[in-house]
Amino acid sequence: FYPSQCNNMYIFPGLGLGATVCGAEKVTDRMLYVAAEALAKFVSDEDLGKGKVFPSLTSIRDVSHRIAVAVVEEALRDGLATKLSAKDKADLNGFVARKMYYPDYAPLVEKRELEI
Repeated sequence: FYPSQCNNMYIFPGLGLGATVCGAEKVTDRMLYVAAEALAKFVSDEDLGKGKVFPSLTSIRDVSHRIAVAVVEEALRDGLATKLSAKDKADLNGFVARKMYYPDYAPLVEKRELEI
């Protein structure tokens, strides 16, 4: 399966994460541009040689992280970030990584074998 669109799969998760974690007052056209630029940097020459314009889905979390960081950086440049401390600004990569959701679920039903 090769992705054929970037908005819902690649751009919006990272854009939303970045805008949310920094408390951006608004999402600007420039934020969309830096998000697209960050996505484009993930496409390898090998992918391009195969006619792919988007990176593999196996790297989607890394792509979302990089897009979010780019959006936060742009919000800072524009003076639109309202929720970042000096510590957060000093390590944007780590800050964004700590804010990402990890879908690790604990089982709701205990699995055990019954002996009769």
